[in-house]
Amino acid sequence: MDRRGRGPLRLMVQPGTTAEEPNQVIAEERGHDVKPSISDVQEYLSLEPLTTRIETHQRYTEVPDDIEGAVRQAVSLSRDADLLDVGCGTGAFLRNLAERGHRGRLVGLDLSPAAVHALHDVAGVSAQLGNAMDLPYGTGVFDVVTARHMLYHVPDVRRALAECQRVLRSEGVFAAVVNRPGSTPRVSALVAEVVSSAGIDIPFLPTSRVHGDNLPEMMESVFGAVAIHRYDNALVFDRPEPVIAFAAANLSFYGVEPDSALRPELTRAIDEKVRAWFASEVGPWRDPKGYVICTARQS
Repeated sequence: MDRRGRGPLRLMVQPGTTAEEPNQVIAEERGHDVKPSISDVQEYLSLEPLTTRIETHQRYTEVPDDIEGAVRQAVSLSRDADLLDVGCGTGAFLRNLAERGHRGRLVGLDLSPAAVHALHDVAGVSAQLGNAMDLPYGTGVFDVVTARHMLYHVPDVRRALAECQRVLRSEGVFAAVVNRPGSTPRVSALVAEVVSSAGIDIPFLPTSRVHGDNLPEMMESVFGAVAIHRYDNALVFDRPEPVIAFAAANLSFYGVEPDSALRPELTRAIDEKVRAWFASEVGPWRDPKGYVICTARQS
């Protein structure tokens, strides 16, 4: 029992994966504009980098992990529940629910036109452009609201959480998924080194602002009791190509816009460093990672 969250703590530390965290600099809360940043909007004009990151986790995770299934289990999802997925991304979560025969209403919301378009032909699913901090829905209209790996990009997280609470029916369930601090430190250090060497100032990373250590407290301030489900794992690569692709798919978070003229040069630098590592080292490239699912129930 997690006494701070007053709910079940599901701790899955896989063999060989340490639960220790590197030092994490936590920014003091500041006031934010309620509009998403321009860089966040540009990052998701195309879903290709997001798809690369998702597929990397699906293919190269050390211990097989079904995040979608973990979310469904965490909210005890019934087939008749009306569900809103805030920040629906590639749409795979909602598409899979529809294909599994979900009978309730399935709605996706995203600030990316590409994300909305990805669901335009999925029977039983509706999607629309929108802002997590100003949800375009009435009060008490959903049984379940999910926010999976998207709160990093929200300028005012508590406002978004309050909006998710507002649209939930009585006894409805909210679930948010965020990374644990310090996930994939080796790839992160690689990208930071390459970008810094090019003279680019690295912005404060979104995943350093919202993560598995501070999200429970944010949710408690809105919902009250919060249950924390924790999953530790690692990415393991036995060849350089997927490491290179994954690292390049993270460049936007380090201040390199998708249309930057420096992208090809930086990608080549990543390529050279990763191939040099595989040429000189014995064994796979292993990068620890982890995430939490935090759930709360509407009173």
